[in-house]
Amino acid sequence: MTAGLAVGAALLCLLGALLLYLASPQQQLRAAGPWPARRPWWPGIACLLLSLLLFLQVLAPVEAVAGWSVLAMLVWSLLPFLGAWRARVRAGRTA
Repeated sequence: MTAGLAVGAALLCLLGALLLYLASPQQQLRAAGPWPARRPWWPGIACLLLSLLLFLQVLAPVEAVAGWSVLAMLVWSLLPFLGAWRARVRAGRTA
């Protein structure tokens, strides 16, 4: 049960960070621009808050907040590089 909550919390955190990144108007991961068009931050915030609640069920409060924030920052650090790589591939240039 505890392992399932931890995996669910991590997956929701990853999904929430991805959705918040996709909501940014400057992101390059999607060629069509930010998604969704109205209130783009709402799904990402909901996933992140739900993942924090799940982390709090599994870990102590300080550990839960630290792990949650480190995981979200890791995703937000990697996605711009993946977006730049994907934009270059879409442009037809090779590395």
